[in-house]
Amino acid sequence: MAYASATTASPDIRMPSVAMPSVKMPSVTMPNLRWLRLSPRARALLMMAIMISPTFLADDIGYCVKRLFMTADQIADQIAEKQAPDSMLTRVRIFQVACPATDTPAAEQERWAADAAQHGWPQYPQAGPGCFNPNRNLLGVVGLKVFGVACPKAILSVADQRRWVAFTANHDWTAYPQAGEGCVDP
Repeated sequence: MAYASATTASPDIRMPSVAMPSVKMPSVTMPNLRWLRLSPRARALLMMAIMISPTFLADDIGYCVKRLFMTADQIADQIAEKQAPDSMLTRVRIFQVACPATDTPAAEQERWAADAAQHGWPQYPQAGPGCFNPNRNLLGVVGLKVFGVACPKAILSVADQRRWVAFTANHDWTAYPQAGEGCVDP
């Protein structure tokens, strides 16, 4: 003990002296920890990322633990469920319809009609004059109103019609009778 109390301490470290309680030692100054030089928005995003990431990790870890206790048949059934498409959607034809906006000039509407004819896109008069059925997605094109139509491929049985109505109601799809019986706007 005599050796420890005889050493001199730096002015930033305070060591309580057991052997010599009357000797006052200097106190330790705490280091000044500063945030990285980030904007408040960047700091908030960083903190959200740090707080949210364990949630995503916990989901994956929980799934792995759950799979440890599954049989081979249960794993095969689960994989088959993920790969199999919804049986109702296999009986439905979904396609895009594009119509020029009502406030577009006549020259622009004629240009869209010429483009549709040039690309071989069929006209779709059920949706309105100048509407056509493009073979690719035209969402976000200025001057066009684009929406989807889902129609049953064939006449559905009574049970399938009930399932189709329940399916569209569950997905909040609105009816679109202009396209045909049972057609909806997804």
